[in-house]
Amino acid sequence: MKRISILFFLFLVSAGVSVFAQNRLLKGVVKDAQYHTPVAYAALFIQGTPIGTVANNVGEFAFTVPDSLFGRQLMVVREKFQLTSLSLVGRNWDDLIIELQPDKFVDRIRAMQDSIVATSGGFAAFLARATKFVTNDWIPLGNSGTNRFDFGRIQTIPTYNPIEGIRLRGGIASNSRFSPHFFVRGYAAYGFKDQRFKYRGEAIYSFTEKVYHEDEFPKNNLRLVYENDLYSPGDMHPYALNDLLLITYRRSLNEATYRNFAEINYEREYKNGLTHTFRVRRSRFVPQGELQFDGGHQEGIVLTHGELNTTDVGVLLRYSLREAYDQQRRKRIPLEITSPVFFLSHTMSLNNFIGGEVAYHRTEFSAQKRFLLGHAGRLDMVGEVMKVWDKVPFPLLVYPNQRYRYQIENNFFFLNRSLEFVADEQYTLRMTFVGDNLVLSKIPIADMLQLKELASLRIVHGRLSNKNNPTLSPERLYRFPSVSHQYDNVPYIEGTIGITNILRLLRVEYVHRFTYRNHPDALLGAVRMDVTL
Repeated sequence: MKRISILFFLFLVSAGVSVFAQNRLLKGVVKDAQYHTPVAYAALFIQGTPIGTVANNVGEFAFTVPDSLFGRQLMVVREKFQLTSLSLVGRNWDDLIIELQPDKFVDRIRAMQDSIVATSGGFAAFLARATKFVTNDWIPLGNSGTNRFDFGRIQTIPTYNPIEGIRLRGGIASNSRFSPHFFVRGYAAYGFKDQRFKYRGEAIYSFTEKVYHEDEFPKNNLRLVYENDLYSPGDMHPYALNDLLLITYRRSLNEATYRNFAEINYEREYKNGLTHTFRVRRSRFVPQGELQFDGGHQEGIVLTHGELNTTDVGVLLRYSLREAYDQQRRKRIPLEITSPVFFLSHTMSLNNFIGGEVAYHRTEFSAQKRFLLGHAGRLDMVGEVMKVWDKVPFPLLVYPNQRYRYQIENNFFFLNRSLEFVADEQYTLRMTFVGDNLVLSKIPIADMLQLKELASLRIVHGRLSNKNNPTLSPERLYRFPSVSHQYDNVPYIEGTIGITNILRLLRVEYVHRFTYRNHPDALLGAVRMDVTL
């Protein structure tokens, strides 16, 4: 019996004395010490051991630690942050908050580049300071440590388009010091050419407490919106924000409308990459310039409608295979930029409901993906399908530039007129290549300024059913503008070559039109400059 007891004791020792050893659960969240926002994908491990884990996409972590390692240091590693070690003695293991100090290496490199530019002359120094000012985008109203409102967006203060001419815009947005759950924001704008004021106001309630602003990941927001602004059916998606950047040349003269709408929407993002948005919107469209909503003839008289009213409900589903952000003051910078993103939306417009005049269904599907091509660079691809299922007047049809813009580079059709191609079913493919280690990287000054090669190709094709052709079915339809055409057997194609990442802000490119070059007043090629933020 004694021998059996000894053998049993030796077995326990050889098994690591698991009966007597204790493991404790260590869980908590990793945060940015500067912005106090979650830090995704930080690696945590007990010093000198393989015991550890990686925080999830909102900085949360949990793993077990043996009591025997209680005195060891916890190490935390994350790119763009300083290596951190801390003792676990005397800390709350059930709700450990770890704050990482940002690594200023990237900022020091950019500061060195800015100083080199600044020493090259007064204008270059001014340009460097102006670029930094613009990229910051929002400035605090008052002391940056106690302010409750910010002014911005800096990028949208001066813009230009052929309808408004020079447009000035200013806005404010509250932060969590005003309330961690309730936020307000809005803007006012004025066009010196059309001499009209525009504005937008929002009231947002976040069901989760926010560190600084309402759009921190993951969102869980109920939002009320009222907007009165210029809208181009061919240049903007119906649900896109009207955020034109520094320099914009839209071919929308006499092809846009003034639009005001009231909307309530609920948007929720989940940690698994799924997002859903539900919305109800009441809109009013008034044609601009020479554009008219002509409803046909009656005894030789043109029936002109001064406005179009719609009421629609919609749902948008977005899914990313992986989703995580570096969240700063009012920015959230995506970390999973190569993860494919899918969009599926459906909109149903109601006739004779809250003033709606048209009943229709519209469905859209979009997929986008960034491919890393080794040292050569990257390739962004976006594919889209849109379809309007019912009979609608032309402002509600689909056009090449109506798209959800998400994370990858802005890449819209440029040489076509806003309403040049009309369709109720449309297929679009956009491809953009940005070089990394090609010709410009071999030129010292271009490499120092991080200039990159740019090439893109954009293809769109569609069809218009007979029910939406006012020539064949004029009832309840407006006449097409004189600039509008249907697609024939070939798609519309345009391509570009140029340089991007100029001052980390601009790109310059030559755009060439390959098809439909015989359209009246077709712009066959042009040099354009745009922002890349």
